[in-house]
Amino acid sequence: MKKMIRMIAAAAVLFAAVILGFNIVFERLHEQQLSDRNVVVNRINSSISTAYAEGSSPDEFIADSSAQWSADFGERAPESVTFIPLTGSSGSVFFTDADERSAVCGLYGADDTLAGLVEYRFADTSFAAVRLCVNIALILGFVLAAVFIAGTYIKIIMPFRRLSEYPERLARLRDIQKLPESKSRFFGKYVWGMNMLTDVLAANSRRIHALEGEHQRLVTSIAHGVKTPVANIRLYTDAVRTGLYTDAGANADIADKIDKNAEKIQSLAEELMSAANASFDGCDIEMKPFCLSELADLVRSEYTDRMKLLHISFTVECKGSPVLESDIYALYRAVNQLLENALKYGDGTGISVQMMKQDDGFSISVRSRGELLPANELPYVFRSYWRGSNAADKSGSGIGLYVVHETARALGGSAHVRRIEESSEMEFVIFLEA
Repeated sequence: MKKMIRMIAAAAVLFAAVILGFNIVFERLHEQQLSDRNVVVNRINSSISTAYAEGSSPDEFIADSSAQWSADFGERAPESVTFIPLTGSSGSVFFTDADERSAVCGLYGADDTLAGLVEYRFADTSFAAVRLCVNIALILGFVLAAVFIAGTYIKIIMPFRRLSEYPERLARLRDIQKLPESKSRFFGKYVWGMNMLTDVLAANSRRIHALEGEHQRLVTSIAHGVKTPVANIRLYTDAVRTGLYTDAGANADIADKIDKNAEKIQSLAEELMSAANASFDGCDIEMKPFCLSELADLVRSEYTDRMKLLHISFTVECKGSPVLESDIYALYRAVNQLLENALKYGDGTGISVQMMKQDDGFSISVRSRGELLPANELPYVFRSYWRGSNAADKSGSGIGLYVVHETARALGGSAHVRRIEESSEMEFVIFLEA
């Protein structure tokens, strides 16, 4: 609250300074206008006096000279100049306003006798009205600014300060109480998203703990299971190496025992691989309808700036806006993996993504120019821990494309690869059945 009061006070000082400055400048401009009018009146009255002294009629001289005065003095020229003689047949008395819009000067003849008066009227510039309107506008502006600052502080800054610590607590603790639901148009969606993130992190945390326990049990089981066959194999190989068994029958029996122990090890290895594969079946998949163009926009927003920094030609094309029912974020993770592979193994001259609706489903294609994989290696690219001949000098584990394949399979689709020799491009395609 103290910060809000300080902000309003600062706004009040600023507006007060603006109002004061405006009135000072306005007063100076007003004084300058009056000074200019006095100069003009004195010059015109002097010329009328000179003409009258030379025998000219003041009325005729004024009528003849009005256009010239307007040309000479411009906006400073009076709107009207009227001569009022002191003597007249009607005996009427002359009255004039003594305000800022008019001035009255005496007209003297050659013998310095007063012959009449000359009234000068100027156009109404409404300085007072303008001044009042500007001051009212500035005061209203201050009131609106104060209301805006107070509303911003109460509606946005104070709630945000309460929410600002939540992401850090969520990152450190994971299992924490959710934020209370809010109907605020500023933070309602944020609160909903943070609560959704809390659920996802809590579920992932429980799943990770469960997998860690299973992994520990699996590793312990396999370690104990492998220990005995390996010891037996080493024992049998030492016996063969030292010539402990010399007849053919004994050697054949040892070979059978080694083969059986090797089968045990192979069986344990297959169990380990099966467990690793099963971990992908439990990935969080949430099937919802969405437009394919939304996925294109997501990929475009995440990679366009990065590709510009790397000076790589990058295009994302989506033909139309077909609707499919799948998991947009799981698909994005798969496309992300394909793009990361394209960055790692491509030559940096161009990457393109194309999404489209086909007769029997939807396809997402990622193409990149660079070294082509040999045709005989293509059947193995989606296997876990397999790495191609072009990966000798590249870091990696050989699991990325396997994840893409398993994600596509979990979404009811498939992943494919082909080499395009005409353009020296590798193309990876995720296909989802309609």
